[in-house]
Amino acid sequence: MTLPSSSSSNTHIKHYKPYFTPAEVERLSAKQRGKLSVSREERGRQQACGFIDAVGVRCGFPRRTIATAQTLYMRFHLFFPYKDFNYVEVSLSTLYVSSKLHDTLKKPRDIILASFPIRFPHLIRKGTIDPATAEANGLEHERKQVLSIERLVLETMGFKFSVEVGLGGVVKIGKRLGLSKHMCENAWRVAVDSYRTQTPLSYPPHIIALGSMYTASLLLLESTKFDTTSSTSDGEEKTPAQIVQTLGSSGSWENEFYATAGHIDDIAHALIDLYTIIISLPVENQPSIHTPSPVSPKETLPTSSQQSTSSPTSPTAFRIPSFWTPQTLTELKIHLRDRRPGKAATIGWAGTGTVSGEEEVEEAADGMGKNDATVRFVWDE
Repeated sequence: MTLPSSSSSNTHIKHYKPYFTPAEVERLSAKQRGKLSVSREERGRQQACGFIDAVGVRCGFPRRTIATAQTLYMRFHLFFPYKDFNYVEVSLSTLYVSSKLHDTLKKPRDIILASFPIRFPHLIRKGTIDPATAEANGLEHERKQVLSIERLVLETMGFKFSVEVGLGGVVKIGKRLGLSKHMCENAWRVAVDSYRTQTPLSYPPHIIALGSMYTASLLLLESTKFDTTSSTSDGEEKTPAQIVQTLGSSGSWENEFYATAGHIDDIAHALIDLYTIIISLPVENQPSIHTPSPVSPKETLPTSSQQSTSSPTSPTAFRIPSFWTPQTLTELKIHLRDRRPGKAATIGWAGTGTVSGEEEVEEAADGMGKNDATVRFVWDE
């Protein structure tokens, strides 16, 4: 059917862009950041990711649902300014959308109720919050806000309802590379933390998985300098040093996994930056950007008595060895750059084999959230 000429002028075609280069992510972020400094933006992002994690665990969501919600939150603020939205409402909306994508659906009301003990601990009576009390504290108003933001979240993802998360790939690729069970577990935890960074906006799940294995190996070595010419052991399982040697250099594995050492370096730098920021915070400020929660459903939520008697819970899924401090992490970053001089990975997955200009990025962001025209979303299979 042909549209009338009067309506066709108000019809726009918008191509879904699954990945942005790191430079494009920074350009879009800078537009939405406004007067916020980069450090305050990062702190707000970590606060939102910690909140999503805590609410997701209370809802019983699997880790893939939580990770997708964190990525959707960051993608949302590539197109919409921070100052116009409450991070709590956006976080709850991305959790709701993610629960649909992964077929772990919960009603918006249930997700909001799960967030109340975190936001309003003074309202807890006998371990729970009475629904009548929640209603008095704006439950219905918040439900409407979550549903209104849901449409904007869907718009930022081009209404494309297929989604992948790199957590499952860590185990599969780890087995192919000969990682031990302990090494796979640590790489999986690093992959969980990677969804607190912007790398999932630039790279597909399999590269996130490879980058997580590489970063976990670097951190388990507990050294800012390492020998990449060490010989391979006779055992079937590879050591962290051998993983660093393999993934830190070009080789046949790049064709096998359709990735490059530059991509892996980019993810490693982003994760090291994340750990540096979190370690740099004073202990009394760390709870403001995270809420301790189990990394998998097999782990139980600690009781209040356990929290008071146990040592402080790590703000990250990966337990960072005590060797690492802001200074040693910075030295590690310098050493990684010295290993690959002039080979900084800044093209991202979107830049592989294509040239993505400013016009394409502006086209992706133009008209978001407006109702003055018909928009047709198109994506490539």
